[in-house]
This record gives sequence, structure tokens and C-alpha cells, in this order.
Amino acid sequence: MDSKLSKLGYLIVSLILAILLAGYANSQQDSSVTRNAQSQGTNGGTGHEKTLGLIATKKSTFSVPLQLNGIDTEDYYISGAPQNVKITVSGSSALVTSAQNTKNFQVYADLKNLTEGEHTINLKVSGMSNDLTYKLQPEKVTMSIAKRAVTNYSVQTKFDNQAIANGYHAGKPTSSVNAVEVMGSAESVQSVQSVVANVNVPRDTKSNIRQDVTLQALDANGKPVNVSISPQMTTIKIPIIGGEGSRQVPLKFNGKNGNLKEFNVDADVNEVTISGETDDIEKVKDVQLDIDLKDIEQTKTLNLNLPEKKHVKMEPDNVTVVVTPKEQN
Repeated sequence: MDSKLSKLGYLIVSLILAILLAGYANSQQDSSVTRNAQSQGTNGGTGHEKTLGLIATKKSTFSVPLQLNGIDTEDYYISGAPQNVKITVSGSSALVTSAQNTKNFQVYADLKNLTEGEHTINLKVSGMSNDLTYKLQPEKVTMSIAKRAVTNYSVQTKFDNQAIANGYHAGKPTSSVNAVEVMGSAESVQSVQSVVANVNVPRDTKSNIRQDVTLQALDANGKPVNVSISPQMTTIKIPIIGGEGSRQVPLKFNGKNGNLKEFNVDADVNEVTISGETDDIEKVKDVQLDIDLKDIEQTKTLNLNLPEKKHVKMEPDNVTVVVTPKEQN
């Protein structure tokens, strides 16, 4: 009886030990899986994304507008401040993507209680999730604060007349913007003498010009002044008008009632001077003259009148031509 109880006891103890060993083995396998996932998350991923534990993380750099807080920009003019700054955001992939897409935070320079003059200011961020980290570029900005001044100027158009082709001249330019508002520090605005639209005219221009131009404020020496101009762009139109002129064009002969290649042709002139409106004479590339070869069996001198062309005068108005048949073999 004792022997049976002893065997039963051994079996129970063995079963308990087997259960404990199986549980230990499973816990070791789970621990290995967790460590492996963490290791892959730290070293894997593409671009700036990675996995920390079982959470995907991300780093992204993008631009956001810079806000100027604590100052009335209607009364003060701020120069040196960039319109946008770069921010690099790190953290949960979902939170980083949301921040980049919605930009539901603000990057700002606190100008409260600052006086006129130059200041170097540390940029700040508000509204960013506490679960994200960030870095600004630049982290600080040097800017100048001055009392704002505003005045109006008419727009002047400037261009190089020498670039227009001979025989042509420029008509009166027109601008889509005739007057602009110039804003800046009082000192800068007072130094402005003119607001100009500099038009780039290609060399030998013969056709009308239409060009979008960025306006510039210039001082008395023609140097740019650091002010804001509103509106900043204008469209300039310059009509290019052809005047009267003259030029020489080649004289070319055509055979009629025969093959001109079988004759030698000598003329007292090889070129004709044409004159008239520039647009008209530009269309004339040469002057064609017909020679009637019928019944020319020996050297013959012909006096030929040049053809008339509308709105174009030619000089001379007739040409003496000596036509000689070539020797036939």
C-alpha cells in the first residue's frame, strides 16, 4: 500500500515539474519575441521612420510661417524677419504626420515690450504636442523695429532704347499698375526717390513687348531701398513701331521661254535699294526679274524695268542686262 502511494506521489511531483518547465519555456520565448521586435524597431524602417517597441516613430522637416507677436505691425515696420522657418519634428509617426499636415501649432517671435532698433530674438513654439520633440532652423533671428511710414509713388518705366532694331522706335509704355504704396521705416521711406519697372528689352527688337516686372524703390543715386512695395508686380506693354528706312536686297533673274542655265547674264547692278515703311521693306528679301529668252541666238542687250511693289520704292527703277547664249558642244 505504501509502495503504491509512493509511486503516485512521484507521478504528481513529475507532473507539477513538467508544467513549471513548460511555463518557463513559454515566458522565455515571449521575452525573445519582444526583444526582437524592439531590436528591429531601433535598426529597421525606411527614411526617417522607425519602430520603438511596437510604436512607429518618425522625423520630418518642413517649413512653417513665422508669426510676429506682441507688436502692432500697423504702427511698426519689422525688417530682417524671414517669412518662414524650418522645423524638424520627431516622435510618433501619426503625431508627426498630423503636425506636418495640419500645422496646428505656431512658431513665433515675441516682440512684446521691445523698443525701436535691432534685436536678436529666440524663436518659440506654442501648441505643439508634448509627445513630440522639435528643433528650429534658425533658432534665433536678428530683426530691426522702426516706426512705420507709408507714402505713395507713381510707377516709372525704364528700358534700353538702343536695344530696339534700326528703323523702329518705341511707343508710349503702359503699366497695369500706375501708383503703389511704399512702406518701411521712416528713414527708408524718406530716402526713396522713385519706384521703377525695369524692362528687359532683347537686342534688335522689332515686335511689341509685354513683360511682368518686379517693382523697385530707388534712392537719389539709383540704388535699391529696403522697403515694401504694394503691389509688388506690374505688367508693362511697350509698342514697337516701324518708321521709314532703306536697305539693299539682291537682284535675281528668272528665265522665261527658255532655260536660263543655257545663257550668260551680266547686269549693270546686282543689288537694288528699296525704301519705305520699315514693316514693308522687311518683307522684301530680294527682287525677281524675268528675262524673255525667246529668239535670243546671239548676244543681246535688254533694258528691263523693275517690278512694282506696293508701298516700296526701288532704285534704280530699270536695269541693263546683257544676255549671251552659251556655246553648245
